[in-house]
Amino acid sequence: MITLRLNHQQRDFLQAVVDRDAQLGDLGELVRAALADAPAHTPGRATPQAVAAPPRRTPGEEHTLEPGTGKAFEVRAGRVIRIAQIQGHQCVDLNVFVLGDPRERLHAGRTRGMQGRHPSRGDVLWSNAPWERPIMAIVGGTATTDTQFPFCSRLIYSAFFGLHDRTNCQEIQNEAQREYGLAPWDLHESLNLFMHTTTGPGGEAVIQRNRARPGDHIEFLALLDLLVVPNVCGDDLSNCSNFGLRPVRVTIEDSRPEDIEYARGAYDRAAVLGLPRPREVPGARPLQRDPGYVAAFPYLPLRSADVQVEADDTLRRRFAEARNTDLYAGDDAAALRDLVLSWAIERLGAFAGND
Repeated sequence: MITLRLNHQQRDFLQAVVDRDAQLGDLGELVRAALADAPAHTPGRATPQAVAAPPRRTPGEEHTLEPGTGKAFEVRAGRVIRIAQIQGHQCVDLNVFVLGDPRERLHAGRTRGMQGRHPSRGDVLWSNAPWERPIMAIVGGTATTDTQFPFCSRLIYSAFFGLHDRTNCQEIQNEAQREYGLAPWDLHESLNLFMHTTTGPGGEAVIQRNRARPGDHIEFLALLDLLVVPNVCGDDLSNCSNFGLRPVRVTIEDSRPEDIEYARGAYDRAAVLGLPRPREVPGARPLQRDPGYVAAFPYLPLRSADVQVEADDTLRRRFAEARNTDLYAGDDAAALRDLVLSWAIERLGAFAGND
């Protein structure tokens, strides 16, 4: 026997694939078919495991974001917020609002236009019109970022998989920002952290498997008083987070003089581009925390729903040849989950194309 380790919503997805495909009698047959079809893995250069530790600062607030959740943090101007991997391989969505006027917020499109598709250390994050100014500076870290892909939502799972009522960034973000009175229509396009993307052969943006390692992190210095709302991406059916949902750590600390200097340099480079004068727009309603807020994230708890599969020696050898050793090293459970879910998604797409 081999064990396919899943949560309940991943198992529901695989069952939906079985139900639509007359050639698959049950989940065991699906797993065996995926293993039989799996090409041999060609080892590449494994991702180095050592990650440089972030600099030491005055200790501050620390919080662990569990899978399926997010949280709103007040980050005052001049403070640093760090978002870090615990287990690795986890994408994080990031929303940012100005505390004094939440109509001003992170604008992923303007940031992409000014800083490129993948903002990194030395770049700034830009706000929306009519303000259009830097609101955060990236002052450190080892994370990749992406500004091209929208957050996952109920629409995505319904349109592509026929699934409903499962973890997704849209609803996680809505619940996290509700702590400060922000409504669903206040949601904006996220900056994607620890998302690995590239350009496909036709010029299209493509999401690659997530190579974030334990300890990988990104650090932002607030240029204004901000509400920073990260959430653990709810997508467990793509390589965005390698078919898993994992916790991440958020830390807020006092900045060092070096951080301030580095952020000032990032801001000055942006100013050379010609910053408009900051505008005071009538009608601002500063954000305040609701003291009665109780988090109520949908679709939790995520329940274990493992599948026990009979597998002969031939299939076991097949798995040994096909498992992605570059990403998963000795984690057979993650490697098998990746292999099976990838195959099932391709199978569902091919099946739908013949409808």
